[in-house]
Amino acid sequence: MKTTIIIAVYWVVAIAAVYTIRWHNSKKNRLLKMALKGFGEKESIWKRIGTHAFIILLLPPLMPVVILVLIIDKCLKHNKMEKKTKKEEPQDEKKHSAKMEENLPNDIYTQVSKTMMDALIFGVFDDFEEMLDDAVETVLYRYKTIRGKAEVRAYWWDWRIRFVLTKKVTNIEVVLSRYYSHACVKVESDQLIMFEIEDGKIFKIVSLPLRLTSIYSNDNMLNYPLKYARIKRYLAPLEESVDKDGNPMPLTDRMPCLDCGMESQDLKWYSIRIPDWFYNRWQIGQVSICPQCGRIVEFKEVKTVESEDDKNLPIEGSSYSKKGNALSDCADRIFPEDSDEGVNADNLEAFVSRLLNELTDVKVEQGCRLVMRLPEETGSGDRTHILVVDSEGDETEEIAAHLEIAPTEMGVWQLYLLERLHTVLPLWWHGGYNRRKFILRESDIDEIIPLKFHDLSELNRQDKLMPCVTVGSDEHSLVVNCCYWNDWEGLVRQSVEYKLENGHVISDEDSREVLYQFHCGMWF
Repeated sequence: MKTTIIIAVYWVVAIAAVYTIRWHNSKKNRLLKMALKGFGEKESIWKRIGTHAFIILLLPPLMPVVILVLIIDKCLKHNKMEKKTKKEEPQDEKKHSAKMEENLPNDIYTQVSKTMMDALIFGVFDDFEEMLDDAVETVLYRYKTIRGKAEVRAYWWDWRIRFVLTKKVTNIEVVLSRYYSHACVKVESDQLIMFEIEDGKIFKIVSLPLRLTSIYSNDNMLNYPLKYARIKRYLAPLEESVDKDGNPMPLTDRMPCLDCGMESQDLKWYSIRIPDWFYNRWQIGQVSICPQCGRIVEFKEVKTVESEDDKNLPIEGSSYSKKGNALSDCADRIFPEDSDEGVNADNLEAFVSRLLNELTDVKVEQGCRLVMRLPEETGSGDRTHILVVDSEGDETEEIAAHLEIAPTEMGVWQLYLLERLHTVLPLWWHGGYNRRKFILRESDIDEIIPLKFHDLSELNRQDKLMPCVTVGSDEHSLVVNCCYWNDWEGLVRQSVEYKLENGHVISDEDSREVLYQFHCGMWF
């Protein structure tokens, strides 16, 4: 017993001696320097060999001490590296972008998408694994399908190492897919990760190109789906699936139906030859339709061709209602029938006179008058200017300050139309970027070529397509909501909140939501 205690005490003293000498070395003790002076590189040799090596030469029985020192060194080095990694990790994460789109639905898809983003960016895989169904699958578009919970987790763990940690991917965000009306994950600018969820668990993960579904230049899986009734006349049985180069393309490992889970090879596949009126060409591709829920799942363009014989194929009749309401009927009376030819220098005064008669709930202040000035063809562009001239002859385009508005739905609607009337009146050159087509009834959608084949029923369900006036943030505020189309913006829903006091506007706040992003590709 005494021998054991003596050996233990001896080891403790020996280890303490090792680290004491090391401490002296690190402090560059003056006596040690003097002792080693004149030996050239021997000081570095001494430090390189280490004190435990010196002990081994003199005291072979103390080999266990050396082993313990090495073990302690390893533990200290591990802890030091771990602290260093944790200290550097936040700086490393700043190089990555993880964003959440605003106004996402508060549902399981948003939660799953957020969990997936956190796993890929921050390596938080425990929460992600808990959401996986035991039979989960990951479909890598046109490559392979990975099956099983452990295999799927391992794939995405490896994906993070290969792409995120190497900085090949730095931007990941949770966005809304209007194609399926729920959230998904967007990687950089060209990849989506979408989900099929059953009973609160991830049943399928699909990694696919953003532009999988494409008719027009801005079409992708974040926009609205195609509408079967509008494309069925262009469908034909698919004889063989090929890619753009004419090579055979299997139907497996393609986009499944995320509504009901039907696999890509079980969908109904057609060839499609669809007219692109905006660019005066035909697009030839393949389309899959789910026989169970009727959703158009995938449209893949194969090639585009010019066809002088067929490009003027008549547009199919509208499936939208032409019925209007009080707001749209009022706009019809205020807006000219033809934006460019309907108003000109010859009839401008008559148009202004008629306009004032239609503004039943908006009046110009006494002593002031409303005038219009057509665009001048000078400079880089111009638009029609709507002005108020006061009693002293001063002009201003801040017309709301000189108008008396009835605090009614029709009052703020007429003010909204008047302030934006210049977007439907004559424009010149760069002023043409301001041209708008207001969506006053559902049939107006048929006159917008890029929206021709899309299913916008989800917008109708959310009451986002037709104009309306709602109560604002307080009893003195009214909000005008109206959609318009612009060839450089797309389909935009604009909301303007007017706060009224004694018949005058004391403030207005303008906000916009892009429902369908589009750019015609043309510059003046």
